[in-house]
Amino acid sequence: MKEFVDYCRDFIKNNINEFLNKEVYPCDLCYSITDYINCDGTATYSTDKAKEYIKYWWDEASDYVNYEKDNIGEISNPFENPEAFMVRMIIWGVSCLLDQCTVIEENWNDEIVMTEEVINEICEEIDNYDIEY
Repeated sequence: MKEFVDYCRDFIKNNINEFLNKEVYPCDLCYSITDYINCDGTATYSTDKAKEYIKYWWDEASDYVNYEKDNIGEISNPFENPEAFMVRMIIWGVSCLLDQCTVIEENWNDEIVMTEEVINEICEEIDNYDIEY
């Protein structure tokens, strides 16, 4: 199993190329990249596998619950639907990494073209960042 931050980095790197040469709003990039797992409600297509990840990511899951409590006002129960909880964790982790990227920060509300150069810059930058609550 991958550490949470590595999982989120790889998730970005494995999915960002779908936006090559497309116009996107950087403020929405996280949700665009994670849209398919959000719609499906799962990243693993296995409740048991999601439970394993949540156990492995226990400290990060705690950070995520605190994030929800502080920013959303309600807390997800990972025991009710582990797959959906894992998806929300991934969205949060991907967002934390992308939000630190220079091109994202500098163009937050401006539509940009996801050129190969922009994608490479994002992929290089996220390797230097951590997910912090």
